[in-house]
Amino acid sequence: MVSEVNVCVDATWQAYVTQENILLGTLTVRETVTYSALLRLPSSMRKSEVRRIVDDTLDEMGLRECADRHIGTWHLRGISGGEKKRLSIALEILTRPRLLFLDEPTTGLDSAAAFSVVQTLRQLAVDGGRTIVSSVHQPSSEVFALFDDLCLLSSGECVYFGDAKLATQVRTSPWRVLATNPFQMLYFSLHFVTLTI
Repeated sequence: MVSEVNVCVDATWQAYVTQENILLGTLTVRETVTYSALLRLPSSMRKSEVRRIVDDTLDEMGLRECADRHIGTWHLRGISGGEKKRLSIALEILTRPRLLFLDEPTTGLDSAAAFSVVQTLRQLAVDGGRTIVSSVHQPSSEVFALFDDLCLLSSGECVYFGDAKLATQVRTSPWRVLATNPFQMLYFSLHFVTLTI
């Protein structure tokens, strides 16, 4: 017989950023972060502390320059797609979670914006001592190089888990010469393996 254990999980130790940005386009970046801070941070905090956390978060996510611009709607010009993604992340890191999950943070972004977002995430992990877990489909070689660890799935099965830089050495394939991107090489290897098994 297994006894029940009640576990109280503090919601501030982890956070999740969805693939789609869910933002109110008529607000500015600063207003959005401030409203979220007022709702999520303890009500006992002084306004000056909340403002400091908002400013620190804007700086951490590289949003200071666009802080007073509207997010934008289909008829109101606003911030870029990369800035929207960094804003979505900013809303989740206000409470300083130790573990951050992201669902495809580079979806819909051009290669420069995708690199900027992943580079910012890497800095959050390194400087903030956070663990960041993210799903990414078809990263560029520059984005791929920013990851420390890799869990590679094929048809729902884990085919590699370990150091991202060592992943290309695990399997060799005749496609290796065609791939300039490490992710492409892994992709070709997996499909070659799938065909031969």
